[in-house]
Amino acid sequence: MTVVMVTVALTLPQISQAGWGDVRACLSEHVLEAIALNKQRKPVYMQLSQGRSQSVSDAMLRMENWLLLTTPFADAWAVPFQAKGIPVLCEDFVSMLLVPAFKAQNPEGPDSLYNFQQPDIEIIKDRLLTLYKAKSYIDIAEYADWLVQRLDQAPRYNCLVKHMLESIHRIATLTPVHARNAQESGMLISPEPLSRAILKSHILLLDESAKIDALAAPLQAEGLPIVCQDVPSIR
Repeated sequence: MTVVMVTVALTLPQISQAGWGDVRACLSEHVLEAIALNKQRKPVYMQLSQGRSQSVSDAMLRMENWLLLTTPFADAWAVPFQAKGIPVLCEDFVSMLLVPAFKAQNPEGPDSLYNFQQPDIEIIKDRLLTLYKAKSYIDIAEYADWLVQRLDQAPRYNCLVKHMLESIHRIATLTPVHARNAQESGMLISPEPLSRAILKSHILLLDESAKIDALAAPLQAEGLPIVCQDVPSIR
């Protein structure tokens, strides 16, 4: 029996009396909206870059379509908690409506590609995974926020890594909140394992995010704000 089946079985009596209006496939919605946005903007970027942006857009879409294979499982896992008024997954992700308005050119103009410096993803992942194993959610959030502040010093680069770190900060902050609310509502199980699964997936996605940022950097140096204006600000 899967984790989802166990979760639903344990909470079925509570779900029958719960507010089903709060149940949404929030993670799937988020990823589908991201896919739609990138599909819409891909041909525009290709025209502006004479086709050189295709590898960036394709890499973004590959990652998002891969995520879409797993989101129904996570959304199903979240159902009992959402039905009890605990917005796990829904509160953890911000709306794609917060994506910046499209600009064909960075208002600051071109920049030297020498200013692009990738963070050491392996060191970052090792630190985050160590804190993850220790369930040190506050420390994860603080470390992620510190990294984001460092990346903000060169705001046109490393935008996808920064987006993932902002998301890690948000999920880590909300993980103990969701767990506490579930306990206080009298639920027999905790949403913490679900939150941890989502948190770990974000940590592991830092590798692919860094690769996409490296593909985008030459275009971003030329002034095309690809990726940076394609993800919502989470803070």
